Amino acid sequence: MGATRKPRTEQLRVLFVCTANIARSPYAERRAIHLLAGTHRLGTVFASAGIPGVPGRPMDPEMAEQLSARGGDRSAHVSRSLTAEIIAQSDLVVTFEFAQRMRILDAWPDAAARVLGLHQLVDAIGSVPSGLSGQELVQAASRASAPDSMTWDVRDPHRRGRAAARRCADEIDDALAVIVPVVAG
Repeated sequence: MGATRKPRTEQLRVLFVCTANIARSPYAERRAIHLLAGTHRLGTVFASAGIPGVPGRPMDPEMAEQLSARGGDRSAHVSRSLTAEIIAQSDLVVTFEFAQRMRILDAWPDAAARVLGLHQLVDAIGSVPSGLSGQELVQAASRASAPDSMTWDVRDPHRRGRAAARRCADEIDDALAVIVPVVAG
C-alpha cells in the first residue's frame, strides 16, 4: 500500500483529487492549466484523479460548460482512480473534501506532508514566506496549514444543476487565483 516517492525533476507536480474525477478535480486541473497559458512559468504540471474514482468517464456536463465558458479546455478528459503510483508521482495533492483527504491518508500515510485540502492550502499560503518554490513551498505550506475539516469542503456539483456548477467553479477559481501563482513561481 506504500507509495514510495520517485526522484523528482524540477517540475512541481500538483494533483487535484475529488470523488469520481468528473467534476471538481478535472475542472481545477484544466482551469489551472488555462491560468498558466500564455505565461512563461514552466515547471508546474497539473493532473487529477478520483478517490475511489470512476475510471473512463467524461467530465460532468455542467462543470464542462463552466470550464469552457471560462476559457478552459474540456475536451479529452477521461476520469481515473487514484493509485499508489499517481500519489508517488505527485509533489502536492489537493483535495476538495475532508473525507477524501482522510481516505488518502488512510491508504498512503507516508503522503501526509503533501496532502492538503483546497481551502486549507489557500489558508496556509497566507502564512508561507514569499519566494519559496517546489518542495520547499510544499513543506512550508504543510507546516503552516491549519487542521483540515469538513467546514472547508467544496460541495460536489454533480447532478445538482447549472447554479451549483457555477458556485463550485467560482469557489475553485477563487482558490486557484491564490494557489496557481504561488505553486507556479
